[in-house]
Amino acid sequence: MDLVFKKGKKCLVEQTYYITKINLGIGFILSIVFLAVQMRQNLYLLRQLMADQRRNRVSWLHETIVTDNDFRTFQLRINKEYDTFNADERSRENSLGHLVLRGILNELLAYFDGQISEDEWINLQCSILIAYTYLIQQLLRYEDLVLAGK
Repeated sequence: MDLVFKKGKKCLVEQTYYITKINLGIGFILSIVFLAVQMRQNLYLLRQLMADQRRNRVSWLHETIVTDNDFRTFQLRINKEYDTFNADERSRENSLGHLVLRGILNELLAYFDGQISEDEWINLQCSILIAYTYLIQQLLRYEDLVLAGK
């Protein structure tokens, strides 16, 4: 592609080709950098969203305990009088347990997917420990009820 113009000057086609290749390479590198920044921001936003959901769940539970006398009484009865609950009250207690447990399990999955920071993992461990001890208490009560034939 050696086009010759006045007095032996080569055409700028070859130079334009190389400049275009350089620009294309720079554009490709910039797009990879942009993609990395976007992924980092999305991960940060996901962590913030999960932390907000956890705070909202815990806040809802505590706010309901504080403001709703019926719920507070029911919450206190769960640990003390579970054996005397009728089917409706047991269903209500199980739904409350599922509500709390589902959020904890979703966060645990997110931790194993690498979407939760180490600080959030410490909070999640505390929640898991509380839920675990509560679950063991409920399983022992259920076993006693089955053995008693209720």
